[in-house]
Amino acid sequence: MSPARIAVIGTGTIGAQTLWQLARHGADVTGYELFSPGHSRGAAGGETRLFRHIDAEHLEYLPLTGRSDLLWRELEKESGRTLRNLTGALALGSTASPATRIALESAAVLGSRAEVLGREEAQRRFPAFRLHEDEVAILDKGAGIIFPERSVRTAADAALARGARILRECRVTAVDQVGDQVDVVTGEGRERYDRVIVAAGAWTATLLPDIAPYLATRRLLSSWYLPKAGHTLDGMLPYLRTEPDYSYGLPTADGLAMKLGVGFRDHLPVESPDTAPLRISDEDLAPVRAVARDLFPTLDDYPMRAQAYFEAYTHSRIEFLREHPGMPAVLVCAGFSGKGFKNAPVFGEMAARAVLGLPPASEGAAFVLDAAHPSR
Repeated sequence: MSPARIAVIGTGTIGAQTLWQLARHGADVTGYELFSPGHSRGAAGGETRLFRHIDAEHLEYLPLTGRSDLLWRELEKESGRTLRNLTGALALGSTASPATRIALESAAVLGSRAEVLGREEAQRRFPAFRLHEDEVAILDKGAGIIFPERSVRTAADAALARGARILRECRVTAVDQVGDQVDVVTGEGRERYDRVIVAAGAWTATLLPDIAPYLATRRLLSSWYLPKAGHTLDGMLPYLRTEPDYSYGLPTADGLAMKLGVGFRDHLPVESPDTAPLRISDEDLAPVRAVARDLFPTLDDYPMRAQAYFEAYTHSRIEFLREHPGMPAVLVCAGFSGKGFKNAPVFGEMAARAVLGLPPASEGAAFVLDAAHPSR
């Protein structure tokens, strides 16, 4: 009996990992990509992403991140490419914040893999950061940088090496269930599959209007800042700050600039990346420039570069990974922003195993698979 034919729509952050996992299982799998794996127009651009074990929202993610860490290593070994640089990262936050309390609980679970620092000790060891009086820092020793474009391309290449196919520069215009099977519709016509996985990122709501109420599609910005004259970024670590104002940052691979970003509150709502504005105004940059001024005394507060990206969030901030409500042969993977990149391998594994009828391989998978998803 021939294996089931499976399509993966979108080969970005989650789709490329899903394709790789399906190919590892010997599935007959085809990926559909609007651009090409590793492009910068969706959520996977920006040169760096943060890998961290510390979680500031739900402790249930800790085993998922541990599994993801293992899968990252397996992909690096299989491909022969370096996809991460794990030199440590900081989690910062006000002790009055519930998010910081969860982060401290995460540190307790991690044990010797994390170190909690009071403000004075944190300032002494990491003088590039200027913490508020009530802030603490957690050194996540197993954290660091992921190279996103290279990682997406590598997962896609690994899938191809195992027999998968990818149709590049191919826009999917519709997904229709016909009996027990599913038609994928493009400008070239229809192709029928036994199962379809939609991992279209910020394009999910456009392709699947029934899923739109569960998602918030946003344009977010990354911007890069040089050090002031006479200063360098030597010793600068990636970081995540929970409160008083959520932000994150990662030094560039060459150590010459710091990439900064802010949270959901300051992201622009958009209907679709196809129609969203790409021009970045000074007003758009104001929230992240405020972070540069507040947290980094040795950085210029005007960016040398800025770029827009597009992501989709769920309203619960827990990933949407379940069957389409009207098409049971379609698995929808959406709303991964916030924890999507660091856990992309484990989410890809979860999606692949779900369509293959296999039980989850990860402790904690039920937290995501069984999550409630209120619509807007």
